[in-house]
Amino acid sequence: MSLIRKAGCLVAIMLMAGCASVQTFVETIDPSWDSVGVRTGVPYDQSWDRSVDYLVKRFDLEVLSRADGYIRTSWNYSWNGKLEDSYRVRVTLKFTPDRKTLEIKTEAEKGGPGHWILGTDTRLTDAMSTDLAALIGNDSNTGEVK
Repeated sequence: MSLIRKAGCLVAIMLMAGCASVQTFVETIDPSWDSVGVRTGVPYDQSWDRSVDYLVKRFDLEVLSRADGYIRTSWNYSWNGKLEDSYRVRVTLKFTPDRKTLEIKTEAEKGGPGHWILGTDTRLTDAMSTDLAALIGNDSNTGEVK
């Protein structure tokens, strides 16, 4: 195989790998919120502690206010399993004032410093919603308490 052809194949593989890392990126100027109903009988302090414990194992926490029911992570540049300067994600969790619902927002940006394109990451949103529902929530498919 000629050197040019090998180089072309290498470039194609690198481009495919780069595209694969953001297949779950959806461009939007206003990332939407998902929500998880807090399981009946689970005290707020327990829901809070479980949510913080879950996030801190995956992200660095940037803003944390138990009194306000608010958590925001810092930007994570390795959500896809490798360090990327051109793709980052973060998570915001907010308990409603009655503490019966946990609202979840994921943000993603691609492009790089000075050229970020705002969006969300559907895989991250699904993972956060599913995992947090298992920790503190009601079963949204059947309405039964987990």
